[in-house]
Amino acid sequence: MHPRQISKWRRHNARYNKRSAALIDRLEPIQMKKVMLTVFKHNHGAYQFFREALQFEIDDTSPSMSGCCVDDCTYEILSRQTKHAEALGHSHGGGGHCGGCCH
Repeated sequence: MHPRQISKWRRHNARYNKRSAALIDRLEPIQMKKVMLTVFKHNHGAYQFFREALQFEIDDTSPSMSGCCVDDCTYEILSRQTKHAEALGHSHGGGGHCGGCCH
C-alpha cells in the first residue's frame, strides 16, 4: 500500500471510530443500558476495533464465557455499557450475570 493510501486509511479509520463512539453515546436519551454485538473470531480487524477502539468487552452470554463449545464457536458476543447505565451505577462487577436486567 502506498504511504498516501495508508495515511488516508488511518484518517478514515479515526473518523469512523469517533462516529461509532458518538453513536453509542447517543443511546443515552432512550435509556438503553447496554449495546451488544456479535463478531466473528476470524475477523481480527473488527474484533480489535470493538475491543480496543470502542472498549467493548466479552459479554457474559458469549459462548466462550460459558465454557462449553469454546473451540467450536466461531463468534464472540461483545457488549458495552452506555453512559446511561454508568450514570445509574449499573454494574454487575466481576462479570456477574445480570439476570435479564440489561436486555
